[in-house]
Amino acid sequence: MKAIMELKSVVALFLAAVIITGCGGGAPVAIADLPVYAGATELKADNSAIAKTLQNNEAQAKALGQKIEQKGFALPKDASWDKVKTFYTDSLKAKGWSEGLGGGGLAGGLANDITSKALGQVNSANDSFQTTFFSKGNQTLALIRLAGVPSKDDVQLLLSLNSK
Repeated sequence: MKAIMELKSVVALFLAAVIITGCGGGAPVAIADLPVYAGATELKADNSAIAKTLQNNEAQAKALGQKIEQKGFALPKDASWDKVKTFYTDSLKAKGWSEGLGGGGLAGGLANDITSKALGQVNSANDSFQTTFFSKGNQTLALIRLAGVPSKDDVQLLLSLNSK
């Protein structure tokens, strides 16, 4: 039960971060257009608490006037953070995405530097929770890899696409 409560807190924080970090310009894509990690199985709201929470997040964001699409995936057990991050970095950069939160100028560059350093520390601190961001035009994509939730052998990936 404690793990589920911690997970709900993480997902709520994740939603708040993505709402705040949207950026401007460009033709939007849908979450269905994004690449899927090899061997990943989409989580469905009717049999996954995580997927149900993501569905609720989308509804809450819509009520706030935000456009957020979220999906969760069960990953193969050997899907390390390095493998997942490399896959998405390579796939998304080939489609014009940039790593980071986007936003130009001094403020955008400073925010990306601070975020990059903080995420590097968080991501290397443990193998249970890692995250990164990508941006393109008016969209920000956040990825979160969770290991050990809901059970110790599970590896899951959450994708959250914010469009402004």
